[in-house]
Amino acid sequence: MRRTFITASGLFLVCFSWILVNAYVPNWSEEFGKANLYADSLHGRKTSSGEKYDKTELTAAHKSLPFGTKVKVTRLDNKKSVVVRINDRGPFKEGYIIELSRRAAEEIDLDQDKTASVRVEVVPDTDSKTTASKTAAAKAKSGGSFDPSRPAQYSTTGATTATKGAKTKEEIKENGKNTELYKVAMERSSKAGFGVQVSTLYDADNVLPIITKLQKQFPGKVMVNVERDNANDLSAYRVIIGPFADEKTATAQQKTVARKGYKQSFVVDLSEI
Repeated sequence: MRRTFITASGLFLVCFSWILVNAYVPNWSEEFGKANLYADSLHGRKTSSGEKYDKTELTAAHKSLPFGTKVKVTRLDNKKSVVVRINDRGPFKEGYIIELSRRAAEEIDLDQDKTASVRVEVVPDTDSKTTASKTAAAKAKSGGSFDPSRPAQYSTTGATTATKGAKTKEEIKENGKNTELYKVAMERSSKAGFGVQVSTLYDADNVLPIITKLQKQFPGKVMVNVERDNANDLSAYRVIIGPFADEKTATAQQKTVARKGYKQSFVVDLSEI
């Protein structure tokens, strides 16, 4: 296993490499973000899996989960939930993590509201032990510290500034696709002092948005611990605010971080990472 501790500015270069060679990490149990629904005009058209979209079936699109995976989608406001089967790719709008069929949307009143914040949980496949065994192997390899089942937190706002003092991003319309330009700098940090851990992510695609948001809120204080388990093909990205000289200062800063909306943040000893 290899662990690396870097500042936010260095993360952009690291994430670029991970996204190219190993962005997809399937071992998670739940994720949070927004859900929307398919347009009725897509009824009858082929999905990425080859199936035709049927608005009367309980299906959904997800960016990376294997086709056939069943997930439970729960609205965070009204607590209504529905179990759907993944048969397509998407949605590809920042902050959105799942796109539901018309019937599935009706089950949680999404057909009325069009969009809502949700929790997505994988429904275990009782006929397969692959995911469980791989997760257990990863935890054993890391001495129990690497936990792919921890919730991934997703930013719902777009990237604004790549690094402290950098120019604002340029969105370039090229070949029908929006591209983003970042100024990249690499700086390694020593494992000293204390920090406030804001989130743990398992998909490199979701690291850049939350880092750029935090960098605006806490200039020069955003760090990322990248932990790589080569044996089990897993990666974890721990987003941390710091460093702070002592635990007392970090604890005081944790309260500030919590007030900014990161309620599940906690103090960590950087020397133990």
